[in-house]
Amino acid sequence: MKVMRVLLMVAAGFLLSLLLSSLYAREDRAATKPVLADESAKLVGTWEIARTKEPGKPYLEGYKGRPFVSRGANAFTLIMEYRGDGTFRRLSRVGDSESVQQGRWQLSGHELRHQREGARDQEVMYVRFDAPDQYTFIEVYEDTPDPGLFAQFKKTK
Repeated sequence: MKVMRVLLMVAAGFLLSLLLSSLYAREDRAATKPVLADESAKLVGTWEIARTKEPGKPYLEGYKGRPFVSRGANAFTLIMEYRGDGTFRRLSRVGDSESVQQGRWQLSGHELRHQREGARDQEVMYVRFDAPDQYTFIEVYEDTPDPGLFAQFKKTK
């Protein structure tokens, strides 16, 4: 009788493992889906600043009197590279010097958050896609009365 009960339990366990394995496989597939939503996928790529504006003023092709130039002795630009794994690289060029910052990004609705390596606070921006190769954002300086800065970026890659 004991042997029969043990065999019955082993058989039931075997059947359950066969029946439930498909549930476990579905759960694994759901966990390995890409992290990016449709809106976030639009941001992946390399973007270069094209225009800026202060609230209540028109857009300009530069910042504080300096035109945006990608390379050379008069270079003055900001290039953002957003990767599909949720990391970013920010390249600032002023003349012949370059500054590179890296970190993680997350887009939730229109809210884009940057967490730079070594920085304590996150940067918060609100993004609007104007076209597949252009987005506009307003950078919001949290906990300050500063209204921020509007900037338009064009996709380069």
